[in-house]
Amino acid sequence: MAVLSDSERAIAARTWVEKVFVELGVTASLDHAQIRAAVDAADDWADLNAAAYNLALPLAFRNGATIAQKTLLLTYVILRRAGIF
Repeated sequence: MAVLSDSERAIAARTWVEKVFVELGVTASLDHAQIRAAVDAADDWADLNAAAYNLALPLAFRNGATIAQKTLLLTYVILRRAGIF
């Protein structure tokens, strides 16, 4: 999966603010520049570590799952660990 474009990263930052601060009613403790920098860093990290994640998966899943399925699996596990899903 390729890194997000600049406009996609901007959308991700705005959407994150909407979900966390507006919908969940959490007091905003970060400004937009800080959130955008975190989105950029998370996207870069995901890109740099994609191969390691893929190699960590069991061979049958690695070879049989699509990129979207692998991404959803990791996302689901992380959300469960955070108690969100």
